[in-house]
Amino acid sequence: MSLEGDVRRMGRTRPFDLLPREALQLIAFSCARKTLKAGETLFAEGEPADAAYFVLSGAIDLIARGVERRVEAGGLIGETALMTDVQRRAGARAAEDAVALRIPGDVFRRVLSEFPQAAVKVRADAVARTRDFLDRLEEVRARAFES
Repeated sequence: MSLEGDVRRMGRTRPFDLLPREALQLIAFSCARKTLKAGETLFAEGEPADAAYFVLSGAIDLIARGVERRVEAGGLIGETALMTDVQRRAGARAAEDAVALRIPGDVFRRVLSEFPQAAVKVRADAVARTRDFLDRLEEVRARAFES
């Protein structure tokens, strides 16, 4: 797939859909493609996460505490690594032959610094999603103590 194809596909996924085309082009140009054979490990749980992965083709399984979740083409793995230094909370293994773009967090943050209006949108979206998560977590906690 071409750089323009990568930009189009990434532009359909959060948080990339909040960025102007020029920012996406810079990010896509700075990415490395990672080709995986079925069963090959992308990363292990507990490793430092300095990059996210955008799945271009195939599928990748995330495995944490014995639970698996599949990420298909067009999905983003490790979004938090774009914003801050974290450790992988799950391992990732190709469920089938797959190609993913490795998006370094420092590249993403540098591009945001060059597009401050986009950075404001990305931050606001992250805050809104964090608040939503915390609200849902509070609902679960409240239900647990009602029983």
